[in-house]
Amino acid sequence: MIQTEKVKALAFDFGGTLDSPFMHWMKVYLKLYGEELHLPLTAENFRDSYVYAEQMMERLQLVKPSHSLFETQSFKTHLQFDDLVKRGILPDTKENRDDLPEQAARLVTDFSSHYVSLSKEVLKSLSQRYTLLLVSNYYGNLKKIVTDLGIVSYFSSITDSTLEGIRKPDAALWKLAIDRAGFTPEEVVVIGDSTKNDILPALSLGCQVVKGCPSVADKSEDVYCITSLKELPDIL
Repeated sequence: MIQTEKVKALAFDFGGTLDSPFMHWMKVYLKLYGEELHLPLTAENFRDSYVYAEQMMERLQLVKPSHSLFETQSFKTHLQFDDLVKRGILPDTKENRDDLPEQAARLVTDFSSHYVSLSKEVLKSLSQRYTLLLVSNYYGNLKKIVTDLGIVSYFSSITDSTLEGIRKPDAALWKLAIDRAGFTPEEVVVIGDSTKNDILPALSLGCQVVKGCPSVADKSEDVYCITSLKELPDIL
């Protein structure tokens, strides 16, 4: 159980925590590409293209602080589709190089925006009781994204890995956010969907943790798990 009497601040991950149903983003892309675009993709044939796009986003530094969520996703989906074509998973057509990546970016943007909108009521309520921190591996434009999505006012600070030069799973990113806010780790509950990037680094610092799990079947006995952000106020 969470030792509620100690809690003064809540530190949230963003991707996979506030913008999806605690689902890893590779699975989100696969779900949308299969159900909406009817593409013959599987975890096995898509994984390399997903990783390639993530690596190139960082290496090429395509994203600027002013770029929107759609623009960010457009960079990423074009990289994914380019690699899928290059590897022969998809045929080399104008549709696969130009049209579908734009459709994909819109689908993903809408999906993400929808889940962030579902988070708003809970975040507003929690921000009235606790200091909220946002800590994420992102591209340098996280503040722009959460401003556009209407949740920036709930957070007292936003810690973006690209701007700090530190990436999870390095616990230093979490520690930086907590130290800047003036709390000790024991006063902070970290909420995230990734054991590797969120839960283990937070535990190593001495924070309390809540893991977001896609379903009851994914719950772990080792840490407190929730399947909806709406469960969070009740356990705090």
